[in-house]
Amino acid sequence: MRQLSLAGILAKNKLASDTAWLMLLEIKLPNDPDPICLVRNNENIVWGGKTWLAYGFSLGEAKEDNQGSLPELTVNVDNTSRDIEYYIQSGGGGTGAKVIIRVVLSTALDNPEPEAEEYYSVTNTMVTEQAIQFKLGNAYPSRVRRPFNRYIKNTCPFKYKGVECGCISDLATCNHTLSDCRERNNSKRFGGFPGIPQGGLYA
Repeated sequence: MRQLSLAGILAKNKLASDTAWLMLLEIKLPNDPDPICLVRNNENIVWGGKTWLAYGFSLGEAKEDNQGSLPELTVNVDNTSRDIEYYIQSGGGGTGAKVIIRVVLSTALDNPEPEAEEYYSVTNTMVTEQAIQFKLGNAYPSRVRRPFNRYIKNTCPFKYKGVECGCISDLATCNHTLSDCRERNNSKRFGGFPGIPQGGLYA
């Protein structure tokens, strides 16, 4: 699996950073050669030779049933302007469209490779005055590009006083948070990633 770039590793390890992790949403409608390219940001960006329009959208939690099927993800795109709805209706409602979700760094937009990338297909579309909701099924998982490990903001995966932790505090336990690590004067060995968004890159 793909590792984070050097810029991504440096950004996620910083306690404070001016680097933003930008989420890109690319929607390829059936029979439409021009994809919809959106970025969850307050201004447009140029990445990968395309202009990505600043737009409001959010990802729901990935869910899977008890049968072990591939997880289903929900994406909600703002529809107050009705701009995206026009393209969706022209594309037959959006069902069957291909969706690519990527994560890039705001300070490394010249890097043609995203920090993470996942491919989906639209299984169902629901339109309201407030939002367009896409239900996504995993389209072709062999093309998934994501970091090898899960990167979490405020949780250290290291065994307390183990080799990677290296803590020599007299305190018997640790709850694996940055505050506990600081209390034990061991924050330089903290295994979490305070510089990334709340909740981590991928849950």
